[in-house]
Order: sequence, then structure tokens, then C-alpha cells
Amino acid sequence: MKSPKDKYMNDPEYHHLVNTLEKLIEQARFTPSELREACVLASINYEMKHIRDHNINPKVMNAFVTLDKFIERRYRE
Repeated sequence: MKSPKDKYMNDPEYHHLVNTLEKLIEQARFTPSELREACVLASINYEMKHIRDHNINPKVMNAFVTLDKFIERRYRE
């Protein structure tokens, strides 16, 4: 598996993504923590849309629900 630095040096799309994220940080539009959170949320949203409910262990589904509640509560404050 390639390291993030290897991907950055050899994959043009990955390189562009990293540069875009850096610009968002430089422009003070998002903090590094907010970008990490957004990436995790995007991954969760994708998984929730593309995994069939009957294939998900009920404990895992409960963890997703708990995470959703945590995220909603955190951003309402």
C-alpha cells in the first residue's frame, strides 16, 4: 500500500485533492479538524447509502445511529 506522500507524488487526482484541501485551510475556510470530520462524515454517508440494511449487523447500525446523534448534537451547539 502506498503512503499518502507516495500517492501525492504519483497520483494526479490525489495531488489535486490534497492541494484543494490545503487551499481551504490557507483561506481559513475550514480547520484541519473540520476537514477530517467532513471526510469521515462523507465516508459514513456513502456507506449508509450503499450498504443494504439487511447486511448490517444490528450493533453496527446502532453505532451509526449513535454517531449521527452525536454529530447532530455537536453542530447544534
